[in-house]
Amino acid sequence: MVYTVTLNPALDRIIDIDELIYDDVNQILEEKRFVSGKAIDVARVIMELGGHSCLLGLVGGFNGLEIEGRLISEGMLCDLGRLSDETRTNIIIHQRRKKLQTLFSASEPRVTPVELSAFYNKLCDVPRDSYVVISGSVPLGISDNFYAQVITALGRKNVRIILDADGEALSRGVKAGPFLIKPNIHEFGRLVEKNVRDIDEIMENVGPYLGFVPCIVVSMGARGAVAVSKDERYQAVPPKVNVKSSIGAGDALVGGLAYGLSEGLSLRDALTLGVACGTASTLNAAGVYCSREDVEKIRQEVLIKNI
Repeated sequence: MVYTVTLNPALDRIIDIDELIYDDVNQILEEKRFVSGKAIDVARVIMELGGHSCLLGLVGGFNGLEIEGRLISEGMLCDLGRLSDETRTNIIIHQRRKKLQTLFSASEPRVTPVELSAFYNKLCDVPRDSYVVISGSVPLGISDNFYAQVITALGRKNVRIILDADGEALSRGVKAGPFLIKPNIHEFGRLVEKNVRDIDEIMENVGPYLGFVPCIVVSMGARGAVAVSKDERYQAVPPKVNVKSSIGAGDALVGGLAYGLSEGLSLRDALTLGVACGTASTLNAAGVYCSREDVEKIRQEVLIKNI
């Protein structure tokens, strides 16, 4: 079982119009509602691959109820904590004629100390020897040190934590000793406080962090990903595909990694699967979705090499 943790999910409303006309009525042609969140996308990928996951998160208000209902309808196993504030909504306006998108993002909910404590205790109940994916931003009312707190508590139960975060949440989380971190190349640059552009610069700066984290995976978009541990160093390069959207490809990669490692795959094979998942997700224009059929096809074409 892989547990995925999202503190800041959102309900996305995707509204299609012909063209935005200011100071007048705009007729909606189509509206879709979709639940978004990095850990949610990770769970979707694990489910598509045939794995089992449980989503742990925080939701509030009518939006939170809708989010929970939609996720359950997708077949996702959820154990969500409750907030008094309303879960945020993103409104995406798509102008079909101009082929433009505009995003309106509502403010995120504030988490009270009581709500946070209840959720923290829920996290501490994760069974021994599980895999836990923590990804996404930290909402209002929660310290950037929260991920480090969770990593410290669960580490005593031999829980293998995969951390996908940015900024202070990543920097502090690393020092608590997660099992694996998965920044993209820009997030890795912010972690090491340097402008990191290629594999050579990743390798020059990764060493000191291996003292805290057994494995570091850095994604690089179309260039694939690098995985580094004390004993192994790999680069996985995906085949060229017809990219429709790269949004969420990193989350799909994490889903493949987490599933592979939880199923006992080696780091090399789990990286190959993760890169195949991330690449497969770019074949779809909306949402993080990768079909198992696409993943298996691309997986055979991923070039994996020692570095």
